[in-house]
Amino acid sequence: MGKPDLGNRKIMHENTPALNLTHQAPVNETTSAEPAGLTKDSQGSFTRHIGLSFLLVGCLFFSACAKKTPMPEVLPPPVGFESPAFFVGNLAPSGQNLKSWSDMASTLRKSLLYVKSKPSGAVAVHGPNLTLTYGDLTRTLNRLRELLPRLDAEPGLLLQYFQWIEVNGGIDYSGYYEPTVKASRVRKPGYTQAVYYCPPELKGANGKRRYYDRKTIEEKQILAGRGLELAWAADPVDSFFLEIQGSGRLLFEDGTWVVVNYDCQNGHKYKSSGKIMREKGLLERGDIYEQREWFKKNPDRVREILNDNPSYVFFRLGDRGPVGAIGQEIAPWLSLATSRDVIPLGAVVAYGVNMPDERHGRFPLRGIGFAQDVGGAIKGRRIDIFCGSDTRANYVASHLDSKGPAWILVAR
Repeated sequence: MGKPDLGNRKIMHENTPALNLTHQAPVNETTSAEPAGLTKDSQGSFTRHIGLSFLLVGCLFFSACAKKTPMPEVLPPPVGFESPAFFVGNLAPSGQNLKSWSDMASTLRKSLLYVKSKPSGAVAVHGPNLTLTYGDLTRTLNRLRELLPRLDAEPGLLLQYFQWIEVNGGIDYSGYYEPTVKASRVRKPGYTQAVYYCPPELKGANGKRRYYDRKTIEEKQILAGRGLELAWAADPVDSFFLEIQGSGRLLFEDGTWVVVNYDCQNGHKYKSSGKIMREKGLLERGDIYEQREWFKKNPDRVREILNDNPSYVFFRLGDRGPVGAIGQEIAPWLSLATSRDVIPLGAVVAYGVNMPDERHGRFPLRGIGFAQDVGGAIKGRRIDIFCGSDTRANYVASHLDSKGPAWILVAR
């Protein structure tokens, strides 16, 4: 993360930003929309009163039944291409695993540190319909920070104090997460896939120097014997997806683990494994979940597919979790990887997408996020949501490939 080739690796369909400055919420715009969901009457009614004691017993009986049969969870309405007012009317911090909007303060401060490190008058993004300086981004982040303590009670402040600049055509959403990879400190049977440190000759190249491609590194073992092995993974597919995510944890057999972060890349253009497999007619969707299932059933073709992606990522030992392009640790459901020419690093983004969910099938998520990361495959109108490191994060990142609305918030 924070380096080339480390955003979501799904196919990019559009590379030209199209932003609309005309769709701004009026200061007094409100919404009366109520969240839609299932309801259930658990109280019933009595048509006759045959004595106070009987009524009391009946009430106790129905009360006990109600405790045993919990009310169904009420979901917000599905996310669509909606007005900012409707979006805000159905926005809640719980959607991003927050108890309060104030809980995003530390993540907001990280964006502030980044934008304040830039000259205030320097242009952060420039296009036919939108130009923002780092001073604009600083002002926006400061305004949001001031309003955080009030937003729980007054979410409409987001409409009053910010322009909502819509990304025309919507956003292609995907997700990434922090994977855990089974590994060994020494090479031995069952642990033969090397996870490499960055070769000294690539240090500081930032992906601009062409180096050996994946097939050469893996098939000819061109780096073997140089002492560059950070560890040995049990599964080459796990190691490959570790490269895609850009950071993760190596879990050793004794139960200990280490964090590894992106260090450098071999300078070859990334090609999505999902795209490779669709082109070969092997998969229909090509999401990570479908890929993993195919790899399990076809272990003899794993190397063939992986080698068709010439890009290769090298790692270093880390002392903290995933780090974004702003140089700070990123946060689940708050940190977004974006394309700089559409949504600049440091921007505040209102984003909406129907998330894959094991329990409900789809969970409508409306969130306030921060552009804090980039990726080699994040081009044009695409957002890669950092989902965290737990089981749900793995599930969402493996399945998410949906379209939805997004707005860049700019302080009025």
